[in-house]
Amino acid sequence: MLIMLLKRTLFTVVTLLFTTTLVQAHSGPLSEIAVKACDVKSRSQSCQYEDGHQNLYIGSCQYMSETLMCVRNQPIQKIETDNTNEQDTAEEHKHS
Repeated sequence: MLIMLLKRTLFTVVTLLFTTTLVQAHSGPLSEIAVKACDVKSRSQSCQYEDGHQNLYIGSCQYMSETLMCVRNQPIQKIETDNTNEQDTAEEHKHS
């Protein structure tokens, strides 16, 4: 009886942790960017947006919880950066 109760409790805790992680993955700054990507678009129109780590998200505008946002339907693409700009930035941040 005690073992069954422990198993049930463990299952509930794991389920809650998993659910919380999923909710956090779809909230915050990235979601705000995804919403802005569809500001002047309608449902099913193509959209794309970048995060702060040179990742490009490509998808279509879809309603999620009554909010129109860009939902990715392609793999995340890495954005190539211009090495010249990186060198300039690195030189600017050098300390003597």
